[in-house]
Amino acid sequence: MLPLEGIRIVDLGQAQQGPHAAVLLSDMGADVIKVEPRTGDFSRGALAPAQDEWQAAVRDAYILAHNRNKRSLAIDITVPQGRDALLRLAERGDVFLHNFRPGVAERLGIDYAAIKARNPRVIYASGSGFGKAGPGAQRPGFDLVGQAISGFMVQAGLPGAPPQPAGAAVADQTGSILLAYGVMLALFVRERSGIGQEVDVSLLGSMLCLQSWEVTTYLLSGRLPPKAGRGHPLIRGLWQIFPTSDGWIALAGCNDVRWPGFCRALGIGHLQSEPRFATAQARADHLSELVPILDKVFLARTTADWKAALEAVDAIVGPVQSYVEAVADPQVAANGYIGEVQHPRRGRVRVVGLPVRLSETPGRIKGPAPELGEHTTEVLRELGYSWEQIAALAAEEVI
Repeated sequence: MLPLEGIRIVDLGQAQQGPHAAVLLSDMGADVIKVEPRTGDFSRGALAPAQDEWQAAVRDAYILAHNRNKRSLAIDITVPQGRDALLRLAERGDVFLHNFRPGVAERLGIDYAAIKARNPRVIYASGSGFGKAGPGAQRPGFDLVGQAISGFMVQAGLPGAPPQPAGAAVADQTGSILLAYGVMLALFVRERSGIGQEVDVSLLGSMLCLQSWEVTTYLLSGRLPPKAGRGHPLIRGLWQIFPTSDGWIALAGCNDVRWPGFCRALGIGHLQSEPRFATAQARADHLSELVPILDKVFLARTTADWKAALEAVDAIVGPVQSYVEAVADPQVAANGYIGEVQHPRRGRVRVVGLPVRLSETPGRIKGPAPELGEHTTEVLRELGYSWEQIAALAAEEVI
């Protein structure tokens, strides 16, 4: 049995934050019904039309990553017949999830009050750009803006460099994880008390949460941390990446216990007792002198060579890997972090797997993202619609 087996989620999510939150729950067994317009939701049209195989793969990956395992109900909820069907579905659901900008759900007549009136036990989960309150609540917000306004971009990169966005949609994905977390908390409360409630998560709040230590440091001191550079702005000492002859290697600290072995592995035994570097405090105080020395040493050998030599002395190191190396890493395979799914057009394909493992009730990837409207008839039949009623909805272009 899967952890969320028997839980039904009505998913009106768009783009990444909402849809990916539903994916995380679907991997654990929830039945997710993706409700989207007859023309498809934003996820299907977010990217420009594919001009070549690369762009086609990007589009397919976008839909697959954020909508696997789901069933698709393609219906026009802006007309009474479509909204009635959605409300009937909400009555039978455990979770009603969307990431419309504040005000849209109210305009459509599917806000928390409306859904709760039909289903008092419902968990109503909404994601937004900036939260439900405040002067900017109703502004649209996407990942890049979430990274920008939270301070994340300013702190990234080398000193003196312009603000730097991440190479992944970290605001959307962090927001999706926290939205799924909020749903799980609400389901737990409902299991104990029978009380449904609203869950509210924003990209702005999620990005501040992601930077809890760094932001709190500013709040306590009134000083901005320096830019991250090649390491972390608040960690002193040998906490950074170094260039090798064929790439980069990351060194996550080197305390006084590990320092002798580190010096032996790098062939710099003469520095072990050097007063400027003999202790962790001294190394931190003289880091600007030590790093150029280590840069030259690391450039002499390959990343693989240094990895082997430093792991042999229990140094905390790792190669800086591209996706090519990351997905082929033996640790990724051993822990099942990459899974497989049958794609309707591409056959058997690999996808990012489940990051959370439960020993007794593990989740699993059940299937690909649905085709637009693939399960419309199936879902409507489950709601009690007759074949004649379904035909009428199709004739009226509601579905």
